[in-house]
Amino acid sequence: MSKTLQEEDTNSTLFYARNEYYIGNFLGSVNFVLPEQGTASTELLSYMYLSYLAIDSGRLVASYVKEDNETPLLAFRYMHEAFEQPEKIEDILSKLMDKVAIDEDETNIWHIATAIIYCYNNQFENALKILHGSNNLESMALSVQCLLRMNRIDLAKQLMGKMQEISDDHTLTQLAQAWVALSTGTEQMQDAFHIFQEFCEKYKPTPLLLNGQAVVHIGLERYEEADAVLREALTKKHNDYDTLINLMVLAHLTGKSSETITRYWDQLQQFFPKSEFVLDMENKSAEFDKLCSQYSVEETLTQA
Repeated sequence: MSKTLQEEDTNSTLFYARNEYYIGNFLGSVNFVLPEQGTASTELLSYMYLSYLAIDSGRLVASYVKEDNETPLLAFRYMHEAFEQPEKIEDILSKLMDKVAIDEDETNIWHIATAIIYCYNNQFENALKILHGSNNLESMALSVQCLLRMNRIDLAKQLMGKMQEISDDHTLTQLAQAWVALSTGTEQMQDAFHIFQEFCEKYKPTPLLLNGQAVVHIGLERYEEADAVLREALTKKHNDYDTLINLMVLAHLTGKSSETITRYWDQLQQFFPKSEFVLDMENKSAEFDKLCSQYSVEETLTQA
């Protein structure tokens, strides 16, 4: 997470922990850090805590990082609290913004953590303000994600180009290329597929990489191939958020039974009741029921 990109020691624990986190092998990242936990640097520990948060084990972060911690690692405790208590997000963001303003943050942890919480709260413009002007590839990759969520593909492409100038073969640069390609459309989607496939072969398939491939297959109407990689993703993690959503979408597109679609929906509601996708679907369903009720009443009055 260092602010400036330095020559990476590809044999270092930090390199492996970081890379495993990037490709979505979160337990792999944790396993690289654990043997050195007692003497690990703040930066190395940061990937273990980010990985714990990614696999919904934030309670472990809270147990390791106490409230009186005076290092940037305190940011991960704040992240856990924000995810667990959304009603306190604004207060937590206020604390983080104070740290961003006064801490030199050589590790970039305060900035990344603050931006992630802004993204979690759908405040993408505020996240971009925190990350603006940074030449750190993690900040730039997160900015690309924000811009894509805001449908600013043009700006995301520009920022991706700057990442390529810094390090074209860096994992985050390659992933950013894939994200932009997916958002651009069918002509570029195959390029994204090759990136995800290369990482699967070079490292190991993860739900993140397999879902990237599945989205390409769905976009190019290769539904059998999409189903195969999503099934493989389920073997990696049976309740993966993106996998369940993509399976539900694929079931709709291929005319699967309502029971199949409902099964995926029930799993999403069970495992991710407060997720953006579930809350949005529930709001749309409630609005639909409301409109149906209104039309039913109007029809009854007309007939009367």
